[in-house]
This record gives sequence, structure tokens and C-alpha cells, in this order.
Amino acid sequence: MERDDGAGGEGIWGVLRSDCFLYYFKDLPDRRQRGKVVYPLEEILLLRLLAVLAGADSFIDIARFGEKKLDLLRRFRPFRGGTPSHDHLGDIFGTLDAGAFRRCFVAWVAALTKTPSEVIAIDGKTLRRSYQKKDSKAPIHMVSAFAARQRLVLGQVKVNEKSNEIVAISALLEMMAIEGAVITLDAMGCQRGIAKKIMDRKADYIIALKGNQGTLLEDVQVFAIEQKTRGFKDTKVSLHETTDGDHGRIERLWCTDIGVAAF
Repeated sequence: MERDDGAGGEGIWGVLRSDCFLYYFKDLPDRRQRGKVVYPLEEILLLRLLAVLAGADSFIDIARFGEKKLDLLRRFRPFRGGTPSHDHLGDIFGTLDAGAFRRCFVAWVAALTKTPSEVIAIDGKTLRRSYQKKDSKAPIHMVSAFAARQRLVLGQVKVNEKSNEIVAISALLEMMAIEGAVITLDAMGCQRGIAKKIMDRKADYIIALKGNQGTLLEDVQVFAIEQKTRGFKDTKVSLHETTDGDHGRIERLWCTDIGVAAF
């Protein structure tokens, strides 16, 4: 994207120009009848991006931003029809394919933050107060991928039940560019299929292990005790220690990494 006045790319201008926000949404389907479109989808997406960056958190705020900043928006796109009302904005976004939009957004964020070679934490949470006993509404579960260093959510998938988190984890891995990254997962993600998918995408993983995988936990415990007793003669070991002080106490943690050629 280019500014009409040719000014240098600083701040938000640099983000828009160098990372080509709209490039990552060029394949997003627009289900509206082409002949009746007054507001092109790329203009709507750009409007929403700038409005949200300016602090908008509702369609009313976005519509108000569009009215007041039309000259600014026209530096990037024609906006011949102006900007839509908040009701029209809601209708337009209501027609979009949520899955396709999510994939486009994740691709853009990944390019913007350079997520490969970072630590990406995947975790599921139940949204507070999402359960409504009165209307028999089930609680909402979200599975999120979080870039640890940037402190930024890269993608989210909503699931109907907590047990469906495994499917959501797989979907997130498909959407993200994870080559070179380290993926961390809790015990819910301790599945052969998930581990294989991460390795196939040329990434590494750290997965918590509990008693949900048959005798695997017991096998690992026996292996660790055996190696410690033998002085780790058959393995390569590295130790890591951290010390942290908070709330009037000092906490020291030890981590032992046992490397084996095949396990």
C-alpha cells in the first residue's frame, strides 16, 4: 500500500506500507452480489483496522471513525461511496467466512511479528460468565495460540466442548507458520497426531504429560529414576535453575533435560 503524498513509512504508515495488510486478505471471499457492492471489501477491512488501532471497539465506533477520518482513508483507497453506517458494517462482516478470515488474519500477524523461532503457547480457556443456566447456554471454550515474546494472540478457535480442544489445536497448527518455533501445550495436547503435525511443520514441542496416555507417564518416571541411579551414563543431560522472589517468599525451580537418541 502506498500513500498518495509519498511520505516516508513511519508509525502506522510504516506498518501499512511494509507489511501490505490487504495483501493477506486478497483471497478472502466476498459473498455479496458484485453489482450491488457500494463499499468494497478491502476498504471495509482497512477502515476496521485503522479504527481499531485508534481505539474503536464496536461497529458504532468504527462507523464514527469512518465519518470523521474519510480524508485519511482516501489516502489509501478511493472510498467513493464514503463509509457505511454501523448497521451496514455489521451486515457486511456477518457475511464473511469466519474460518477464512481467521486464516488471513493469522497469516498477516505471523508476517508482522516474525513468529517463527519464537515460543508459541497453545492453551484452552473457558470464558468467564459465558455459561447461562437460564437459557441453557453452554459455556464457551476458546483455544488460543500466544506468541510469548511479543505477548500477542496469534489465533483463536472456538470449540463447543472442552473435549474438542484437540481438534482446535490441530486447526491452529494448520493456520500458523510455525517452522523453527517451539510449541508448548498442556496435557490435553499430548497426542501422537499433534506431536507428528508439529514435527512435520519443522517445529519443536514441549508437551505436559499426565496420566491421560495409558502407561506413558509411568514409563517416563521409571526411565528418569533409572537414569538418575545410573548417573545418566546413557543420556545427555542439561540442568537449568531459576530463582524468583515474590509475595515474601523465594522460589527456586530446577529443570533436568534428558536427551536420548530414541525413546
